[in-house]
Amino acid sequence: MDESQHSPSLHASQRTLLYQPGCLVRVTQQIAHRAHVYPTTITGHVLRQERQESGSWFARNKANRLWLDRLIIQKADGEKSVLNLDEFTHVEVLEGPQPVEAAAPLTEPAQDRAGSLT
Repeated sequence: MDESQHSPSLHASQRTLLYQPGCLVRVTQQIAHRAHVYPTTITGHVLRQERQESGSWFARNKANRLWLDRLIIQKADGEKSVLNLDEFTHVEVLEGPQPVEAAAPLTEPAQDRAGSLT
């Protein structure tokens, strides 16, 4: 099986919206639970965006892994938050440049997981 046979919706080179470091964003995430939806909103400045493999396995995907888009932001009180970007996430740019469509940079996890923000 070659790269062209990978699922385009799950492929590690899938294009997404990239948010520029320094821009102020409001991220609304929704968690579905049975008949209810639990929304949460976080506002902060973008530190970086990355695509990192998860611990989950998925056949015929890059490195046989499930890849997650992550947005790392810093809130006004200095707290850093790592947010998984999925179909239930809405990102609104409040200040700064609008996002551009591109492939998120792939990130290899650190050998010492405690030393890595993600």
